[in-house]
Amino acid sequence: MRTVIKIIIFLIVLVVAALIALPFFINPNDYKDEISHEVEKATGRNLTLQGDIGLSVFPWIALDLGPLTLSNAEGFKADSFAKVQAAEIRIKLIPLLKKQLEMDTIVLDGLVLNLETDKNGKTNWDDLINKTEEQDSTPATESTSQPEDASEPALQTITVAGVKLTNANILWSDASKGESYQLRNLNLTTDPLEPGVPTAVDMDFDLISTKPEAKAHVTLKTNAAVDMEKQQYALQGLSFSAIAEGKELAFNQADLSLKGDIKADMAKQWLEVSDLVLSAKASNNQQTIDAKLTGQLTSNLATQQSNIDNLDLTATIEDPSLPNEKAELHLTSGIKADLKQQTLTVSALALKLQDLLLEGDIQAKDILKEKPTFAGSIHIQPFSLRKLASDMKIELPEMSDESTLEKVELRSELSGSTNQINLNQLALTLDQSNLTGQFSVSNFAKPAFNFKLKLDQIDADRYMPPVKENKDTTEAPASTEQDNKAKPEEALPVEALRQINAKGTIDIGKMKATGLTSENIHITIDAADGLVKLTPMSANLYQGQYNGNVILDARQDALKLSLNEQIKNVQAGPLLKDMTGDAKISGTANANAKLTGSGATVSQIKQTLTGNGGFAFTDGALQGINIAEIIRKAKAALKGEKLPESDAPVQTDFSSMSGTFTANNGVINNQDLAVKSPLLRIDGAGKANLANEALDYGLKVGIVGTSKGQGGKELEDLKGVTIPIKITGTFSEPKPTVDLANLVKDKAKEELKSKAEEKLKEKLGDDLGGLLSGKLGGSETKSEASSTDAEKATDAESQEEKSSDKKLEDAVKDKLKNFF
Repeated sequence: MRTVIKIIIFLIVLVVAALIALPFFINPNDYKDEISHEVEKATGRNLTLQGDIGLSVFPWIALDLGPLTLSNAEGFKADSFAKVQAAEIRIKLIPLLKKQLEMDTIVLDGLVLNLETDKNGKTNWDDLINKTEEQDSTPATESTSQPEDASEPALQTITVAGVKLTNANILWSDASKGESYQLRNLNLTTDPLEPGVPTAVDMDFDLISTKPEAKAHVTLKTNAAVDMEKQQYALQGLSFSAIAEGKELAFNQADLSLKGDIKADMAKQWLEVSDLVLSAKASNNQQTIDAKLTGQLTSNLATQQSNIDNLDLTATIEDPSLPNEKAELHLTSGIKADLKQQTLTVSALALKLQDLLLEGDIQAKDILKEKPTFAGSIHIQPFSLRKLASDMKIELPEMSDESTLEKVELRSELSGSTNQINLNQLALTLDQSNLTGQFSVSNFAKPAFNFKLKLDQIDADRYMPPVKENKDTTEAPASTEQDNKAKPEEALPVEALRQINAKGTIDIGKMKATGLTSENIHITIDAADGLVKLTPMSANLYQGQYNGNVILDARQDALKLSLNEQIKNVQAGPLLKDMTGDAKISGTANANAKLTGSGATVSQIKQTLTGNGGFAFTDGALQGINIAEIIRKAKAALKGEKLPESDAPVQTDFSSMSGTFTANNGVINNQDLAVKSPLLRIDGAGKANLANEALDYGLKVGIVGTSKGQGGKELEDLKGVTIPIKITGTFSEPKPTVDLANLVKDKAKEELKSKAEEKLKEKLGDDLGGLLSGKLGGSETKSEASSTDAEKATDAESQEEKSSDKKLEDAVKDKLKNFF
C-alpha cells in the first residue's frame, strides 16, 4: 500500500514539474502567425499581435498579451476595429482539476473599439455577426450521443477575483445621420465576483456627442450581486451621477444623480426599486431648475403590472421674470400601470404651484395604442388669480374693478384622448359668479368647441377696461380729426372669426354688460368656417322681452352682418340711460328691425346698413326738446313779448309715438312718424345718417283743443294751428327750430283767403259771394265777371300780403333769434 501511495505522489510531482517546465520548452510567441491565421479564418479580419505572449501553467494558468490589433471591415474609415494595449488572464490550476474555476483579476488596458455605420446603414460589425451565424448553422460532425454525466455542469463553481478595465475608449459614428458619440477614459474595477455575493463596482467614463454638441462625465458606484443559478440580481447602494454641458442643450449645464436599491428576481419575473432618489439641477444663462424625485417602484414582469408608491416631486425654478426670481412646485401621487391591459391610474394627485393647488384622480386606457384615452376628476382649490399673476409677473388686462379675479375655483369630471378633452359636471367659480355645465374641445390643431353652460350672474363691466374721460372737451374735435388721420380705424377681427369653431348654448340668470342689465339670457352659438350664427337669442330686458338673431359672415374679405331683432314692452328710458348715460326717449317701447350691412370696419358697416323696421312707444317723452316751450316762445315773439325763463323739463311728453323706417346704405328714412299727447299732435318725416350721425327731420305740430298737458292753457288760443319745426344737428346735439318760412306762408294764405272772401261778398252779394268763397282756390270753373273781379282783388291783396309777409318775417326772425 505504501508503495502505491509513493507511486501516486511521484506521478503528481512529475506532472507538476512537467507543467512548471512546460513554458521553458514551449514558446507561445512561435505560434503568433498560426493564431492570426485562425482568427482570420474565423472572422475574416487580421489579428496583429505586436507584443510578446506570456504563458505560465503553475500554480496559475496565466496568459499575458501585449498590444494587439483587429483590423476594420472594408469600406470604413477607422484604421482598426479594436485595439488592446495589454490583457491578462490567470486561472488556478489545482481547483480546475476539481471542476472549480478560480480566476484572478481579469485585466484589460487601453481598449479602443471603433463602431461605424456608413451612409447606407451598414455597420462594421455586420460581417462578424454573419460569420457567427454561419458557424452556428453548420451541422455538427461529431457524434450527437451524450455521455452519461452530460447533465452534470462542466464547472461546479466559478469565482473571479475581479475585473479591471482601464483607459478604454469606445467610438461610434453614424454617417447616415451625421452623428458621432465617444465613450472615453472608461475605467471599471470590481471586487471578487462570486455567485450571490455582493461585490463593489466602481466605474467612470466621459461621454462626448457632436450632434447635439455636448459632453458629460459619468460615474457609477454600487454593490452588485449576481446569482446566475437562481437568476437573482441586485444593485445595493446604487449611486449614479452625470455632469453634462453643451451650448446646444436646453440647459447649458446639468447635474444628475440617481440613488437607490434595485433587486430583480428573473425566476419570479419581479423587479423592485426601493429608496429611489433622483435629483437634477440644470441651468442656463438665466434659469436654474433644482428638482428631486423620490418613490418606491415594484414591477411584475410576467403580468406587466407596475406600481410607483409615495411618488414625491419637488422643484425650485429660479428665473429673473418670476416673483422674487423663484417659483416652487410640489407634486405627490401614486401610479399604477398595467401594460398587458394597457391601463394607467394616477391616484391622489396633488400638484401645487405657488398658490395654485390642483387635486385629482385620472385613469388612462389604451396607453400603448395610437389614441389612448383618459377619464377622471380634478379640483383646483380656491385661489386668487390676480395675486398669482402678480407673483408670476404676468400682466393682466386693465379692468374697471381692481377687486376682480380674487377667487377662482374649478371642479370637473373629465375625459378625453390625445386630440380631445371633455369637461362634464363643470363647476367654475369666478368671484361672485358660478358657471356650471359641460364643455369640450376636439382637434387641438384646429380647436372645435362644444358646450352647454349656465351662469348664475355676472357684472361683465367690472372686467372691462375703464372708460377714459376726455379732460379737454374744447380741443377734442381738432385732436380727434388729427388722430383719425394719423391712426386709421381699427379693422374688424375677420380672421379671428374665421378661426372660431364652436357650437353650444349659454344661459345667464342675470348680467350687466356695457351698462345694460338683463335677466334670463339665452344665447345659441353655431360658428364654423367663418360663419357665426347667434340664433336664437332672448332675454328679459327692462321689464320687457328681447328676441333676436344675429349672423356674422366672415367668409369673404368684408364682414357681412345680418340682424333680425325685436323688443316688446321694454322701458326705453332706463335702457337708454344705462346704455348711453342719456335717455333721449322714455316710455314703453316695442320695436323690430331687419338690417344687413358689410365692411371691414364698423364705419363701413354703418355706411352700408340696409333694411327696414318699426317702432311704437307709449306713455313717454322725447328728451332734449320741449316742443310746447318752443311754440310758446315763438308765439310770444310774434307778439313782441319775451317769456320769463322756464324751469319746465326739456322734454316733450307723449301718450304714443310710432312709425316705420327703411335703411339704405346707412341712411334711415322715416316718413310716418305719429306722436300724440294731451296737447299736441305731431307728424314727422325725415332722414338720419348713421355714418356721420346727421339729422334732417321735419315735424308738423298741431295744438289740440285741451288745456291738459304741457303748457296747455298758454297755448289754448293756438288751437287748430299747425306749427312746422325743423330738426338738424347730430344725434348727440339735435338743433330744433321753428320753420318760419312755412309758418308765415301758411298764415298769409289764411289771411288772403279771408280777405278774398270779404271782397267777393261785397261784389256779388252774400249768398253768391259766400258760395264762391267756399270754393276759393279749389274750383277752376268760375264766371268771367266774377273771375275778373276776384283776380283784381287777389292781385291787389297779394301785393299787400307779400309786403306784409316780408315785414312780418323779418320782425319775427329778429324777435326769435335769441330763442333759437
